[in-house]
Amino acid sequence: MLCQFRFKNFSSYRDETVFDMQAADIEEFRDSLIPPPGDHFSSLLPVSVIFGPNSGGKSNAINALACLISRIIIPIMTSIDYHNPFGMYLNKYEPFLLDEVSKNSPTEFEVFFRTDNGQYQYQLSLLGDVVVTESLSYVKTPCKRRRTTLLFDRENGKIELGTALKHANTQNISSTIPYLSFLSINYAFSEIRDVIDWFGRCCIVNFGISDRDHRFYTILNDPKMKPMLLDILSDLDIPISDYDILEETDGGNKKKLRFTTTHMVHERPYQLDIHNESEGTAKLLSILPGVITSLASGGFLLVDELDAKLHPQLLRYLIKLYTNPALNPNHAQLVFTCHDISIMKNDLLRRDEIWFAAQNDESSSELWSLYDIQDVNGNRVKNTAAYDRQYLAGRYGADPYLKKMMNWGGSDA
Repeated sequence: MLCQFRFKNFSSYRDETVFDMQAADIEEFRDSLIPPPGDHFSSLLPVSVIFGPNSGGKSNAINALACLISRIIIPIMTSIDYHNPFGMYLNKYEPFLLDEVSKNSPTEFEVFFRTDNGQYQYQLSLLGDVVVTESLSYVKTPCKRRRTTLLFDRENGKIELGTALKHANTQNISSTIPYLSFLSINYAFSEIRDVIDWFGRCCIVNFGISDRDHRFYTILNDPKMKPMLLDILSDLDIPISDYDILEETDGGNKKKLRFTTTHMVHERPYQLDIHNESEGTAKLLSILPGVITSLASGGFLLVDELDAKLHPQLLRYLIKLYTNPALNPNHAQLVFTCHDISIMKNDLLRRDEIWFAAQNDESSSELWSLYDIQDVNGNRVKNTAAYDRQYLAGRYGADPYLKKMMNWGGSDA
């Protein structure tokens, strides 16, 4: 479970930026929260959504986390038989290029996450492809006293090991591979397996990836996946009673997959090619495997523009799959970017689950939650407010039409 993600000097983000999945101490939807493993830890949010104008930084916030995950997983995938079909990996990145200092400075990432065994803190900074600093520590759960244990610390090519990893090699490590990835490839330390398992269960859905169809069709063809997916389609009143994925040859020796859906009309089956379905239905079929997999494994699902081509009611349905503890017993999390403000409602989301991204006057993106916003007297937005109307009125600072203004005032209409 993701607790917090910090990053700096990534794409449109120049300054340190914090994205927090730790729940604020507020009253709304407490039953939806992921409970802590003890008194020393915070409850976590099951969902967060980022709103904001085009070019404001929504996608770049998502991409920053995808980039960190990719840097860890890709070396492992290329060295051993390890594959996550949901890993739409982002291997290339740029620092903030609009000032002379940032474009020549490291890009920094730091992530706090929780497993059944502990809460981990992993930090990685990169200058181009070179690892500048890296560290991993954790707190065991449950615990009577919160004590942080160092696993390793890397700086300027020197690596310090904690007791649990004391027999690992620290010499002649490539400067371009994270030490975490090196440990996973070469050793079987339980703590490292635990960390890599968390990274590996992160589902990243990027609809710009060219081989997405092949990957998702393979997943949809899983006999365990089909009944669950068809059940959800039935719940949503989408009239698809079955589907098939066939391997065909396109004239030469090149094979391709053909996806057909079955519709029952007057008790007679009719087959349609997936390209004859609506774009919304096709997108839903691409999203649902990640949803089903993350809910089953307690994983983390990261989606850019989840709302595109989806009806608002479908979007609400997907959110409630994560916020309803009965439907999400394994504590999966969903984070996505969105333009559809019909879901920016106090009957669906907590204030700390609503985030905004926008550029400031120096063309650097900033990220903040609805709960962070205060008026000139220090009062926060009330949970009875009409969030969507206040957003469009420019009172939250990331609306599509007005300039950013972090301070607001007036009535809560």
